[in-house]
Amino acid sequence: MFRRPLLTAVLALACALPCAGIVRAAAAPEARLPRNPWPRTQAVRLKLDADKRSYSGLIRAELNVTAPVDSVLLHAEGQKLVRISLLQNGDTIAVERRNGPHGLLVLHASRPLAAGAAALEIEFTAMYGTRAVGLYKVSKDGRGYLFTQFEADDAREAFPCWDEPNFKIPYQLTLEVPAAHEAVSNTPVEKTETKDGWKTVTFARTQPLPSYLLALATGTLEFTPVPGTKFPTRIVTVQGQKQLTAFAVESTPKLVAALERWFGMPYPYAKLDLIAVPDFAYGAMENAGAITYRDDAILLDPATATVGQKRSIVNTNAHELAHMWFGDLVTMAWWDDLWLNESFADWMAAKISDEVYPDYRQGLNDLARQQAIKKSDGVPSTMAIRTDTGAGGAGLQNVGLVYAKGNAVLSMFEDFLAPDVFRKGVRDYLKEHAWGNATAADLWKALDAASGSNVSAAMSTFTDQPGIPMVRVVPIAGGVRLTQSRFSPYGVLQPDKKWHVPVSLRWSDGRTVRVQRVLLKDASMDVKLTGAGRIAWLMPNAGGHGYYAWGMPDSMLEALAAAAPEALNSHERVCFLGNLAQLLDAGDVHGDTYLRVVAHFGSDPEPQVLSSVLGLLAGARGAFVPDSAAAPFSQYVRQTLAPALERIGMERRAGEDELLGTIRGDLMTWLAQRGGDERVRTFALEQTQRYLADSSSVDPGIVEAVLELAAQKGDAALFEELARRAEVATVPAMKRRYLGTLGAFQDTTLESRALQYMLSDRVRSSESMLVLMGWRGKNEAAGARLFQWMMAHYAEVAARIPPPALRFLPMMGSGCSEERLQATKAFYGDPSRGIPGVEATLERVSDQVHGCISLREREGAAVRRYLESLGAK
Repeated sequence: MFRRPLLTAVLALACALPCAGIVRAAAAPEARLPRNPWPRTQAVRLKLDADKRSYSGLIRAELNVTAPVDSVLLHAEGQKLVRISLLQNGDTIAVERRNGPHGLLVLHASRPLAAGAAALEIEFTAMYGTRAVGLYKVSKDGRGYLFTQFEADDAREAFPCWDEPNFKIPYQLTLEVPAAHEAVSNTPVEKTETKDGWKTVTFARTQPLPSYLLALATGTLEFTPVPGTKFPTRIVTVQGQKQLTAFAVESTPKLVAALERWFGMPYPYAKLDLIAVPDFAYGAMENAGAITYRDDAILLDPATATVGQKRSIVNTNAHELAHMWFGDLVTMAWWDDLWLNESFADWMAAKISDEVYPDYRQGLNDLARQQAIKKSDGVPSTMAIRTDTGAGGAGLQNVGLVYAKGNAVLSMFEDFLAPDVFRKGVRDYLKEHAWGNATAADLWKALDAASGSNVSAAMSTFTDQPGIPMVRVVPIAGGVRLTQSRFSPYGVLQPDKKWHVPVSLRWSDGRTVRVQRVLLKDASMDVKLTGAGRIAWLMPNAGGHGYYAWGMPDSMLEALAAAAPEALNSHERVCFLGNLAQLLDAGDVHGDTYLRVVAHFGSDPEPQVLSSVLGLLAGARGAFVPDSAAAPFSQYVRQTLAPALERIGMERRAGEDELLGTIRGDLMTWLAQRGGDERVRTFALEQTQRYLADSSSVDPGIVEAVLELAAQKGDAALFEELARRAEVATVPAMKRRYLGTLGAFQDTTLESRALQYMLSDRVRSSESMLVLMGWRGKNEAAGARLFQWMMAHYAEVAARIPPPALRFLPMMGSGCSEERLQATKAFYGDPSRGIPGVEATLERVSDQVHGCISLREREGAAVRRYLESLGAK
């Protein structure tokens, strides 16, 4: 599943303050289902009318009883069970029904089942869901549609089943739908019969699948064929969206072919449908043969698309397609290895995207994202990416580490082993476990065999324990001494740990650049640098792939910073900036030095490096720039960023690097909003007027920026116009853009209107939080108003948003305020609110707030003097 876009607005509203990072959350232990009896196959028959509120169904499971047993345990949550029949040897055995936690259904037989074959039939009725999980209903332009989202454990909300990943069995789905409706599932249609206004669609039996990978969609769907694959492929949309499928049609066959080459085996399923869903809580979901996508994550309007949107669609699609092999063909045995499914798909997506669309530089974009996770992985509330978990939902909590850290660790070890060796291990793993379940240990075993080394011991130090190593480098005669310890923020004591760290050093003696790789297993290690005379500069993380922080004496760090523009490649410059933020947190770099070095990178020609600069400036603003210090900070922003925008230009130029379109709008927003650059704001207002008159007259790459800047000073007429456009938009990305802009209005009356709008029927529940995207650029006072409003309207917000988003709401307490932190703990920690995993979320927020307060107290004065000195020049 692609979750980075999941409720990004919830994260953004927290990051309008200094961001607390992605949160882990604990879950109550859940009893695992016994494996006796075992369901060999399950048939599911559903009667579905997307224009109604409820449905009916029947399941029949063929059971294998391995030893006499008196109970059958499975899951059924929210259905009304009309008939339960337990069958064996022609007899119906009476059962006593008992309901357990989280949909557990216990059927106690009046006499034990004998070893051998048996069957279970359950007839039921149920209501469709409305919050984008389970089997849920969506209305679009007056038409009803049905879609599913079952990961982690919501298949049980649709029909009775064994809702755990290790129950990987064949399913036979049959759907009865109105004759005018279409039906889609994981496999091709086997037969269709129409009678009395109803159409019965029987799908081919699936290959073995866990319940969370089943999918269905019904309604007046439209289909766009995708040529260029060796199996039937379609884009599936609701009515009126076929014209938005061209980019997915063009890109999908290329991605599939590249994945088939890498895995060394063909696409494993009989067909592929890419289903665009108008109301979807996540980015996408890897249902075997029937991938579902939030509509803007797969559909694109060529006339208004930005390069960022294209890159995102390619990356999301590559991620989900990679799952067809890694996750679907071979599935984790339990949720403690969800990290491996998602980390691998995330890592593979960048690799394949870079192969097929190298100009998008997705791998570099991923590396920048990993820097933020490195920083947040240093605090006490972090956790290991592989953890024992007793419930399926818990596997989805730790999304930041699962994606970014897991991706980074895989990249580091691929580089350490060599790409061909790593790929051989993965291929051997897939062949051995095809159509079954496996664990991380099974992959480590395959990599050990392929490499002829004990790489599993090294990898487990990164997957099975929390935190990130700090590797320090000091010069010695003929080389350097490396030492490792656990990274900790300044003044924070944590239990020390030890890693097996693949360290890659790149260094120069002033004439020749060399690379040397070592495995740092002990607390310290002396490394002789081949041919070492003097060290002109040394990069402790060559290529930027290593998942570790690094430090060195001031003289070495200054030499590296000076050499960076010419000596370091773009990946290493992104890594350097990310590491600089960690050094600030550790107390190795002072705040004024930090800002000077960041400013030095403001002239970098690589758009992703500039994006990293903006990320570091956002962190500095949160820690060092209360509303009272906005003026001197604006001078620094102008001096740092204005030359970059001057070089790039506010309007697109013929023949420019396509990725400049990903940074131009951000630079404009920063300069106008944080830098007080009235020239940029005036340009934005002019472009907004042009856009509202003719949307094709403005570069799509800056539309979001100019609308946001106009909204900041906008009036009620502009607010209503943007709301109207959001409601009539036919392009999903445009709708999200307009909704996101509504929260940017600074007039407090319009600010209140935006918050009421997000709770109204004028916006879908899964899109409500998009309105808060506009708060990203607001000041502390606006953040405080939003904090109070969210507590006052908590019940309304919680009732609208998809359930997975609840765990993010306590992040509203992020920032530099102890008072707000205590209010957050008191409110969101109240047991009556029942927020899953709230204790762990609050720990994370507490770490962030205390880190921010500590940093402001420690470095605030030096930063203030530095910023004030800029105005004196």
